[in-house]
Amino acid sequence: MKWLYILAAMIAATGGVSQASAQWREVETAHFLIVSESSPAEVEKLAQRLESYDKLMRLATGIAEDDPVKVRIYEVASTAEIEKALGVNDTGIAGFYDDNALGPYAVTPRRTRDGGRYFTPALVLHHEYAHHFMLQYFPAIYPSWYTEGFAELIASSQVLEDGRIGYGMPAKQRGNEIAAFWVPLTELLTKEKVSSVDRYAQGWALTHFFTFDKQRAGQLRKYLTAIANGKSYAEAAKIFGDLAALNREALRYVTSGSFDYRPVKVEVVRPVIKRARLLSQGEASLIGETIALRDDELSLYRKAGARKREASLRLANLNRIRVKNDRFPGDPFALYLLAESEYSSGEFARSEIATDRLLGLDPNHIRGLARKSLLLSTAAGKLTGPARAAKAKQARQMASKANRLDKADPMPLLAYYQSFNLAGETPSPIAINGLRQVVTTLPRDNSARQLLVDQLARDKRYDEAIGWLLPIANSPHESPRREVARELRAKLEAAKAGIRASS
Repeated sequence: MKWLYILAAMIAATGGVSQASAQWREVETAHFLIVSESSPAEVEKLAQRLESYDKLMRLATGIAEDDPVKVRIYEVASTAEIEKALGVNDTGIAGFYDDNALGPYAVTPRRTRDGGRYFTPALVLHHEYAHHFMLQYFPAIYPSWYTEGFAELIASSQVLEDGRIGYGMPAKQRGNEIAAFWVPLTELLTKEKVSSVDRYAQGWALTHFFTFDKQRAGQLRKYLTAIANGKSYAEAAKIFGDLAALNREALRYVTSGSFDYRPVKVEVVRPVIKRARLLSQGEASLIGETIALRDDELSLYRKAGARKREASLRLANLNRIRVKNDRFPGDPFALYLLAESEYSSGEFARSEIATDRLLGLDPNHIRGLARKSLLLSTAAGKLTGPARAAKAKQARQMASKANRLDKADPMPLLAYYQSFNLAGETPSPIAINGLRQVVTTLPRDNSARQLLVDQLARDKRYDEAIGWLLPIANSPHESPRREVARELRAKLEAAKAGIRASS
């Protein structure tokens, strides 16, 4: 499910034609892989700023440094490229955060206009990364106003003249009429779905209010915890006491005309950029197709119209990838993207051809090995007897080889689990633990999470299954996957109750 950043006033595209001399490059920092065709000096500024905001969020939330799955940042020319990737027009969407076979990524423009001087590309980028940070380290259940409010709180924080970051500076891009469209907290805090709320503007105001009021901050944490533990919104809201009084207090805060902020000194390790490379011609030409790659299961789109539209968008993107592969037949990235796109479209034979070509160029391509393993497992599922067992064993050997080459990459672990699951065999404890690691490493990968839930349900470990399912079932954003997850949760609760009744 995508997280979209939408401007209240419509954003117009600003061209999008790159200078002929510009070159796409990728730079690696401690927490990011940044893909941009800006000048090296501009990319370094971008990297410095991103690492500073990562540090800010770690200080604000108490999250220690770790060895993260690095989020990819695609800095494209304008919002035109962003809307093209989403298959929409004139929506006001200025950026988005999502994940696909390559991992988590955010897309942000170099230029925006018609959003006023406060609505900048940096604001969009910081907002999208805040979504990644929250979902990577706190993959729980949140009201939509808080999800967007937290992202706006981070995005609106500005670098001060002395180099510190003003944490909690006013979200001036949201205008001065927040109170005019205010949804009373007696409704907002007690209902799961409130269609009239401005998740960005009121979300920012409320998050700011709760963050900088010590008493209310503790209540908010308890409220969010209660929701995460399955309580209804109305039940969780009792933590705040008199909601009418809370609403008056929050409105006074918002209309006071003054907002506290906290200057925070952030220090990042220098040099910020650890590695840099120019993208190959094939990889550079496929930027648009890469950010448009969607590989969640089409079956999740239950409405025929939505499923047909999604399938049409994916086929169009796949056809563009095929054409560009003909132009760059020896480009490893182009072949890998083709293999992933073919597989997600159910074109397994075509995917295997691309994967074999990729492994012919690079026998130790980790993702190529993982994809080959998954193809072998898929084929094993169509066989029987010794032939199935032999194919599944071959798939496991391929996944094990990929894992030995890179212990940190979660895809070989996923492939190893699937060498049992897709082949119709009972996964080993090692395979199940590997799947747990995949979900822990990539909490936004709902496909892997669903696999784990299904496995735990088969093992009748219903409490664990429900716990892993909750972030999907209680997502504040409507999605096909959420609908399916809620139905499954009801079945798991019923199965758990049946066990208790019979014991």
